[in-house]
Amino acid sequence: MEEDLVREKILESLYKHHKSARSRASQMVGIRDLARLVKQHLPKIKENEVAANVTFLVQNSLVEEVAVENYFAKKNFGGTKPTYKYRLSRDGLGYFEHGSKFDHSSVFAGIGDISGSGNFILIGNNNSVTSLSNVAFSEGHKLVEDLRRRVNALGELDDEEKISIQGDLETIKSQLAKSKPDTGILAKAKDNLNFLGNIAAVAPYLMKLAEWLTSTFNI
Repeated sequence: MEEDLVREKILESLYKHHKSARSRASQMVGIRDLARLVKQHLPKIKENEVAANVTFLVQNSLVEEVAVENYFAKKNFGGTKPTYKYRLSRDGLGYFEHGSKFDHSSVFAGIGDISGSGNFILIGNNNSVTSLSNVAFSEGHKLVEDLRRRVNALGELDDEEKISIQGDLETIKSQLAKSKPDTGILAKAKDNLNFLGNIAAVAPYLMKLAEWLTSTFNI
């Protein structure tokens, strides 16, 4: 089973749980309950597979791991170990709810080094990619951001590959900020992203963007 598809379903399950929760405490879910939620999408998934991929998402700042003390057991039996529960982090929520003026999650969540040190460069300004777009092309702008967030969360691409993809996505966004985008530039950037169609976790989002570009600009 493709691990990035598992991670996508974990995030979707946590988001659905988040939306139905009545308090911040109830947003958290234990690994067994989370595995049951994921099984609704992937019936053959095992709990250990969910646990391993949750760890990956925690390490990439999309999920929070919260230690929960059992105060009753601690009071009555002494040194009990806490249990761990999980909920979406700020970046995890931004993965689904980006675009709001109140969203301060990082568009680079999932990429290791975007600071300008090493071999990578900082795209945009102050860790924030340009969000201004021509209102006529706002739907395309949203589709670009949907794809961007999911690419960043992929485990099978290294940071250098992700940065390259961000460059093409930023090219598309820059063109969409114009009243008359250059269709040649858009077509080239679109073609550069075609290989993402072979990755199940992001293929549907690439397809939506490609279809929008084709219908809007005939490319």
